[in-house]
Amino acid sequence: MTYRGPGVPIYDLDLHRGSSFRSINAFPIRTQLVPPEALGDLPSEGELGEIVSADGYRYQITPEDILWLARSIQHEGGNKVATAWTYAQRMALFRRWRSLKDLVQAHSQPVNPIWRRDGEKCRPGGPYHGRDECAERRLVVRDRAATMPWGDISPLTRMQVVAFAQARRDNVVPRATDFANGPVSQSFIRRHPGTQVVMRDGNWYLAEGPSSAPGGGSIAWPEDFVTIRYRNSVARKSVLAGVPSWVPILVVASVSVTALGGLSAWAFSRRQRSR
Repeated sequence: MTYRGPGVPIYDLDLHRGSSFRSINAFPIRTQLVPPEALGDLPSEGELGEIVSADGYRYQITPEDILWLARSIQHEGGNKVATAWTYAQRMALFRRWRSLKDLVQAHSQPVNPIWRRDGEKCRPGGPYHGRDECAERRLVVRDRAATMPWGDISPLTRMQVVAFAQARRDNVVPRATDFANGPVSQSFIRRHPGTQVVMRDGNWYLAEGPSSAPGGGSIAWPEDFVTIRYRNSVARKSVLAGVPSWVPILVVASVSVTALGGLSAWAFSRRQRSR
C-alpha cells in the first residue's frame, strides 16, 4: 500500500511495506511521501487500528497513544518499527495498563514522569538525585521528550508511528516484549533465564520467558500471536523478522558497488574494442 497523496519526500530504506519499487531480494528503496497526518494534526481514533492477540485481547490505539509512542521512539534510539511492535506485544502480554500511553510512560525513561526533575527518582531527596542518572543534561532531554508537540517530532518518526498504527508496518520482532540497550539487556538475561534475544539493532529486543512474565511468557507464542488490524489490513510477522535495519542497507550498498564495478569494466571493454 503506497501513499500517493500530497506529502513531503523522505528518502530512506523502507524495510516493510508500501514500496513502489522493489529490488535486491525484496529490499525496497524508494522516496517515501509523508502523509499530511504525520505533519499536521494527530490522526483521529477512527484513523488508527487495534492491537489484537490470538487469544482474544483487543486494544484500540488512540491519538494520545501515538503521540507518546512517537515521543518515546524519537528518544529511545534503536529500530523505530521494532520498538513500536515491542510495546504492542507488551500490552498483549501483561495487560496491566489502561492504555498504550500508560505503558510507554512506565517503560520509557525519556518520558517517564518518575525520572523527570520533579519525579520521585530525581527530585531532591530522591534515590538518584545528584547522580549521573539524574544529571542536568539528562533532565533537559527528558523535559523536552515528555512535552514535544506532535509537529516537533521528526517527520520520519511520525510517519513510522502512523504507519504502524494503520497496519502498514509488519512485525520485525515477533514475540519481543521488552527492549533496552546492550548492557541492561545482558543484566536482564542473567537475572531471567529463558529470555531470548529476538534482534539486536541499537537496542536489544527480548522475548520473555516464565521467569519474568505470566503464562509462560511471550517465548511460548506463535510468531503471529499479536497483529495490528486496521480496516481491511492486517500487519503480522515481517519477511525481515529479526533482520537489523542496517543489513539491507549493507546489501544494497554492496550490490551497488558490484554493479558499478561491472559497468565500469563493460565501458572499459567497449573503449578497448573501439580502438
